[in-house]
Amino acid sequence: MVTGHFIPASKGNILLTQYGQLADTAILCLPSITEELNLARAVVAKQAHYFAAQGIATVSLDYAGTGDSEAEFDQVSCDDWLQDIVCAGQWMMAQGVKQIIVWGIRFGSLLALTHQQTLAAQLPIVAQLHWKPVMNGKQFASQFLRIKQASSMMTNSAEKTNWREHILAGNTVEVAGYPLTAKLLESMEALKVAADFQPIIPLVWIELAAKSATPAVARYIDNWSSESCQLQCINTPAFWQIPELFDLPELYPLSLAGLKQLEII
Repeated sequence: MVTGHFIPASKGNILLTQYGQLADTAILCLPSITEELNLARAVVAKQAHYFAAQGIATVSLDYAGTGDSEAEFDQVSCDDWLQDIVCAGQWMMAQGVKQIIVWGIRFGSLLALTHQQTLAAQLPIVAQLHWKPVMNGKQFASQFLRIKQASSMMTNSAEKTNWREHILAGNTVEVAGYPLTAKLLESMEALKVAADFQPIIPLVWIELAAKSATPAVARYIDNWSSESCQLQCINTPAFWQIPELFDLPELYPLSLAGLKQLEII
């Protein structure tokens, strides 16, 4: 069973896609953004269907200005997306959900981890699942802006533009079809998981497209107790970057097994 629900949020109605029948425990999926959102959508949907088939309903969120939610990309900031997460979780509670498992994909993980205190104070979050989490918003934004730099070099003159400074000066710039404003860029760059971060809610970290943890990942994980974090590495393709990759059946049971190890489900 897949159903859609439009619920009110700060920038208009946002779309929630529900997989399965909601019960006491359910999953709230926080996707990535821009092209990562679009390219990962099929694999995320397959995972949500898998969870639902195992009796765990999933609600997937389209942030304001993304997907099928209202507002435009140049009208929102990460603060709006944080409120969207809260609104989605409160809607789930109103449907009878008593325990929420947050499932972040890439940038969605960054939003959840950076704001874990705020989310934990407002929602009954009992566990977290993160797929290849982004830990530094400024680095993520810089990689996104490289797309603009590359396209401008192919189509333009020898004159090189510092697109970050150009945007922060108040100019809206289209990057891969997404109008990026100073407000949104600043809010993205402000997101960073501190080096001494400690999870207050148990989490499963699935490091995708990797045979082992990189030094950057290990710096976080090594400081966390085994009770607070389960790390799994799986050498999948980077499906959030690859068009026409729609299914990764080896991934779906791994995500479920990780959550079961936390003894939440």
